[in-house]
Amino acid sequence: MRIYPEPELHKTWKKWLAACRYCFNQAISMQRNSESRIGKLKLRNMVMQSDLPDWVKEVPCHIKQNAIFDAHQAYSASRDAKFRSVRNPQQSIKFNNSNLTNGKWYYNKTKKMNFVVSEPMPTSCEYGTQLVYKRGTWFAIFPEPFERQDSDSNKLIALDPGVRSFLTGYDGDKVIEVGGNDMGRVTRLCQYLDELISRSTKTNSKRRQSMRRAANRLRNRIQNLVNEVHKKTACYLTNNYRVIFLPYFESSQMVAKSSRKIRSKTVRNMLTWAHYRFKSTLKHQASKRGCVVIDLSEAYTSKTCGVCGHRHAKLGGNKVHKCPSCGTQTPRDANGARNIMLRALRDTSFTVNQDGIAIVSFGALLSNVQECSA
Repeated sequence: MRIYPEPELHKTWKKWLAACRYCFNQAISMQRNSESRIGKLKLRNMVMQSDLPDWVKEVPCHIKQNAIFDAHQAYSASRDAKFRSVRNPQQSIKFNNSNLTNGKWYYNKTKKMNFVVSEPMPTSCEYGTQLVYKRGTWFAIFPEPFERQDSDSNKLIALDPGVRSFLTGYDGDKVIEVGGNDMGRVTRLCQYLDELISRSTKTNSKRRQSMRRAANRLRNRIQNLVNEVHKKTACYLTNNYRVIFLPYFESSQMVAKSSRKIRSKTVRNMLTWAHYRFKSTLKHQASKRGCVVIDLSEAYTSKTCGVCGHRHAKLGGNKVHKCPSCGTQTPRDANGARNIMLRALRDTSFTVNQDGIAIVSFGALLSNVQECSA
């Protein structure tokens, strides 16, 4: 939820953020310089007992402790864990469940400082909470338990992600297009953002600061539009379908300069849509509603004719797939979604009933046949 602190409380929270960064970076540095692995409790003691600045010592202990534990987790996951920078667009403060009392974090320290929230806020929470500072705005995060509610639908759908249209789906009865006319609006905002950044480099410092704030507002607006498409689409799909086929869609490989075959404008649009982030959102919503998201390859699904199976080698960027063999004309994205459905039905065996979903891939079937024949 969005939260609006008073100026004095804003300064206090920014100080807590700075202490989190300092302790996190100290913990990363100590782990890099150590010849052996350090446990998280020992690491906490090493950082907390070191020569910390006075302003860091004034910050509550649990905040610094959680930052150190995050550093230990990050370094355990990757030895290339990076330091936190004050310029990061998003930063967070983690609290223990006991730190929130009477509707405030560390009530005894901040009881005279107030804030306003965008929706009703709990006075306590049995789980750990967070404060997130993102491009000049504060957000509060309160975890809540949820009960899985299985979808009543037994239908399936194949999705074809793209650039002109965010998604095109085919469920055997109809073709669904998501975000067909939305990319133009996002593109115009991106172009205006580029112009604003360009003009900000040619003005004085005072004007530049206000233009940077305007650029941050534009970035938030673009991201909010994309998030709205992601969440509404994921909600619709998981409420109406039980099995969802979604291609891998390796955006990072498509936009690599060394091997890409698409223009920079298409690359910009593709990265703005954030297809991988949508896949994560879709899988999260699917786990809440008892749906299954199956990943598969989409190679040549747009080029292959859905009627005769001929592969159109010179399709290029045409919006309509016109088969040179049989003459069938089909919208490019609809043809791709239908072929993804056919490929999924060919390569995957699954059973859907009220008790659950049983899925066996084609590779697993082949391995079982080989074991039986042996």
